[in-house]
Amino acid sequence: MDKNLKLLESEIKNLSFLLKIGNHNELIKRTSKLISKYPQITAFSNFLGLSLEMQGKLYHAEKVYLKALERDPNNMNILVNLGGVYRKINNLSKSEELLKNALNIDPNDLFGLRNYGELKLDQNNYQEAIKIFEKIYQKDPNFKNIIIKLANVYSIYGEFELAKKLLKIVIKEKPELFVADYNYSNLIDYSTSKEHQQEMIKKINDKKYYQINKFPLYFALGKSYEDQKDYDKAFKYFQLANNERNRLVKSNPLRYEESFLKQNKEIFKNIDFNSITNKNLYNKKIIFVVGLPRSGTTLIHQILSAHSEIYGVGESIVLNIYFYKNLLSENFKNIFFNESYLNELSFKFGTDYEYFNNNKIIVDKAPSNFFWIGFIRLLFPNSKIIHVNRNIKDNCLSIYKNLFGGNRTDWTYNEKNIIKYINIYKDLMQFWKNKIGNYIYEIKYEDLVENKEIEIKKMLEYCNLNWQPDCLEFYKKKNPIKTVSINQSRKPIYKDSVNKSNNYKDFLNLFHNLN
Repeated sequence: MDKNLKLLESEIKNLSFLLKIGNHNELIKRTSKLISKYPQITAFSNFLGLSLEMQGKLYHAEKVYLKALERDPNNMNILVNLGGVYRKINNLSKSEELLKNALNIDPNDLFGLRNYGELKLDQNNYQEAIKIFEKIYQKDPNFKNIIIKLANVYSIYGEFELAKKLLKIVIKEKPELFVADYNYSNLIDYSTSKEHQQEMIKKINDKKYYQINKFPLYFALGKSYEDQKDYDKAFKYFQLANNERNRLVKSNPLRYEESFLKQNKEIFKNIDFNSITNKNLYNKKIIFVVGLPRSGTTLIHQILSAHSEIYGVGESIVLNIYFYKNLLSENFKNIFFNESYLNELSFKFGTDYEYFNNNKIIVDKAPSNFFWIGFIRLLFPNSKIIHVNRNIKDNCLSIYKNLFGGNRTDWTYNEKNIIKYINIYKDLMQFWKNKIGNYIYEIKYEDLVENKEIEIKKMLEYCNLNWQPDCLEFYKKKNPIKTVSINQSRKPIYKDSVNKSNNYKDFLNLFHNLN
């Protein structure tokens, strides 16, 4: 028995090392054999599930965790990790159930608390998320960079001074965590202060940080020089940032988007939307705000969310989760257009949106929902689509100078990929306009900036909503903002971002093929 125990302990150490270095293929191979041999040891299932998660195979991970949970229903690690998977695939109620079960077993488990805090964020319950992350921070200030997570939530909630205070602590005590510098840079104006800028310059020249990726620092420095209107230096650092971040991109970052464009055209080329009459669909109004990233979708979201009849959910994953999983599967079209399936799916999505608020009109501002406009038209007959247009060069510059989260935006760090994405977007939007142009409301960012009240009134009229002055003073509301627009969207509408690309001659040279 002792010999077997030592062998198993050795295997767990080996698996921990494989997980740490990211050798997922070897880890999956080993854990699969070990689970067959020792099915009662849930640690092996946990390693397998974690590895599958890290490869983005969430539904495979779900199956592994479920089997392990059958064998050991009160295993903390399995409960917490499965709860995390359900959160990522937007099954928020199931995630809540599992994470509550885990925290009933051990209310002070830090991994369970962190996952529960993340769930509260996804539920738009920011006050509760702050309480949970503060609890973790008090118990262990060094746990999983919880201080940065707490600072980010303060930023989302508009508590900028609290966020800056925490980020300053990280910058001082853990200077190698460059993401803290980047987050801090988005909260300050370097035209009035150069202290942090000088600290960052020292870091990039410090040999002890030689082997650490510095792209968050470069993005932050670019922003600092832009604040100071030194556009040549700003672009130099934005370019360094994008080049370094792009080296981490391993494969074609637009493989899904290219396939979605082709599949949408194939599915809808012969569809006559006017001939489809289905009265058994979810009939509440949902407003979808679509466009390119950094086109002004957050601004529109904040304006609409200031209306008393509207609840803004931010960038929801309700539709993305379903279509990324199913759209490219064999026989999708026949399955989707089955009337009973369509009805069921319509109410399923409607219920998912009502999970956030079932008394108000929901606004979903995920820009990439432009891929699903045809499906939205079929699923939600009373929905509204607002398409935000912005000067393409200004829009492209704004994409290029920002650090986004997650691998779905890996295309944003390379000029060729940016142009390719923009072409996909333009191609598909033109396709939808040709098919259902009268269904899509067009608003130009520049028109909104120039004629705020007129454009907001027109947009509210399209949504069949009465005028409310609060929509003009949206920045006075404390509606949370999760995107990189975190600071700008808490200010009145400003004109500084119009024609900003004209300040960057090197940018215009780099993107000379952009029309």
